[in-house]
Amino acid sequence: MTDSIHTEPQAAAKRGYVYIAGAGPGDPELLTLKADRALREADVILFDDLVLPQMLEPYKAEKIYTGKRKDSHHFEQEEINQEIVRHALLGRTVVRLKGGDPFIFGRGGEEIDTLRQHGIDYEIIPGITAAHGASAYTEIPLTMRKVSSSVAFCTGHPISQIQAPDTDTIVYYMVASSVHDVLDAVAAKGRSGSTMVAVVQNATRYNQKIFTGTLDEFRKRERAVYSPALLIIGDNISQFIEQNWYSRKKKVLMTGDAPKKYTPADYITVPFPCQQVAGADLGAVKASIEGIDQFSVLFFQNRFAVRYFFKYLFEHGRDVRHLAHLTICASNRSAATELQEHGIIADCRLEAETPTSIGEMLRDQGLTGQRILLPGAEHVDELAAAQLREGGNEVTPLAVYVHGAQDHVEKIDLEFIDEIYFASADCVKKFREMYETVPPGILITPADERTAEEVRQQFGR
Repeated sequence: MTDSIHTEPQAAAKRGYVYIAGAGPGDPELLTLKADRALREADVILFDDLVLPQMLEPYKAEKIYTGKRKDSHHFEQEEINQEIVRHALLGRTVVRLKGGDPFIFGRGGEEIDTLRQHGIDYEIIPGITAAHGASAYTEIPLTMRKVSSSVAFCTGHPISQIQAPDTDTIVYYMVASSVHDVLDAVAAKGRSGSTMVAVVQNATRYNQKIFTGTLDEFRKRERAVYSPALLIIGDNISQFIEQNWYSRKKKVLMTGDAPKKYTPADYITVPFPCQQVAGADLGAVKASIEGIDQFSVLFFQNRFAVRYFFKYLFEHGRDVRHLAHLTICASNRSAATELQEHGIIADCRLEAETPTSIGEMLRDQGLTGQRILLPGAEHVDELAAAQLREGGNEVTPLAVYVHGAQDHVEKIDLEFIDEIYFASADCVKKFREMYETVPPGILITPADERTAEEVRQQFGR
């Protein structure tokens, strides 16, 4: 790969631009505005293991997983460096997206050194590092007047070189399998056995878990693996409370767009992307695009229908000018927003609370006797189609994607979930493919009666 980089005949003229960006510690909302802007501009995103694939769903760039965990590297660091360079030399805008902050144990320095060697322009976008995220989401202040006036960030490996600086607070990164080794090193430096210790697992994520105790208590416990985890040592941990602001929120697994009742003040929403695998009836897509003049209304139920419809429209050599004669409708805000990404303001945005209100709202818009093209998933939403047919409308469903949980999306740990919101019957089916049962303590909220019936059939609840 290295040789091919140096022999690109027009590399100098075609160099792109590289962002080395931090994604934050896990909560998708901790991504910075600048990182979001870079991701929207990107042609290629190379992302790490601690960056959830769901975070990248809104971005249209090619996505390359480069995850590295202890003893299990999808890409070695040198391969990652060369992959960044390869895409930049092809004139592409590249975002190298790293968990936390690129310059806090993130090897961002090594990556920009490679870019310097190849004369590639770049910039660094900082991210919220895991220590800051864990501190905020556990109510353990890293500094506090009269308690902690100094803090050090260290790593938990290699074990033979563990540092134990003389600061009030020490935060250790990458301690999945070395917590006891770190604590032994700290004790050997003379730290009191009564010093408070906290292990924060999956910091800022829905499944965050906190273990606390004293230095002596932890050293006496059986060795355990915590991954991914931070170790915090210091008397500031006395500020920790079991029912902190983050733990008090209910965790809701969402299989679709969140209804308004799930306010951020009270709920943490965990996405289950049941509509993200691309696929289509290619023959029907080709025929519909070539015969687009026969339709008078283009109706989109969600952002995925918009995204994949325009993907195929462009692939067939057409653009928005070929849709000028159509009335374009979006059934909700997310579909309307996705349309704007393609340069279109929806002629009508229905914001229907239930499928049964679609027909009435269309009539209010004066849309009767229309020929409606309905892009969507491979399983036609018959209830919505029936409502669209009211008023003498002729409806042609078109499969432009396939329902299904996205590849590489990690399985949700239902132990931490309080409620599941099912947006459709199809999402219930896809959920059932991954989970045999729903634990009895989890509340199930279906979007409508048809979805509720599917829940009863699949889970007996």
